[in-house]
Amino acid sequence: PVRQIGGCSFVYMRISNVYIVIVVSSNANVACGFKFVVEAVALFKSYFGGAFDEDAIKNNFVLIYELLDEIMDFGYPQNLSPEILKLYITQEGVRSPFSSKPKDKPVPNATLQVTGAVGWRREGLSYKKNEVFLDIVESVNLLMSSKGNVLRCDVTGKVLMKCFLSGMPDL
Repeated sequence: PVRQIGGCSFVYMRISNVYIVIVVSSNANVACGFKFVVEAVALFKSYFGGAFDEDAIKNNFVLIYELLDEIMDFGYPQNLSPEILKLYITQEGVRSPFSSKPKDKPVPNATLQVTGAVGWRREGLSYKKNEVFLDIVESVNLLMSSKGNVLRCDVTGKVLMKCFLSGMPDL
């Protein structure tokens, strides 16, 4: 489900009767985009009471904008954890009358999450030295004709980070 028009790629997926489109103008990781959409829809369902359809979107568009503002900054995914987001965005979604899912339970250990604990980092990490390693990996691709003319060339790369920081340091 990818369409390219000009310099933009349109990647879409269908969830229920809703099409969700990701628009990118650069070389992006499509799997990361799909994962973000799936996690965002799961987050929306947790706020809406299990329903994600056209009516749920119409009834909760203000909440959706507020959630998108928190889960994405400048097109980059940030925090998609429903437990942590429900501490900051307390607005209830409009529940569908057809939803059979009971209301969500209160967030356990809320004080730990407010004080800086994050869901993706376990407690009690300890290293002899606090170190961070950055590796830059680049790949150069070149396609030439038999006459030596450059037909296509591009450079792709990624930055890999290995983090050995004790506890929950402030950066």
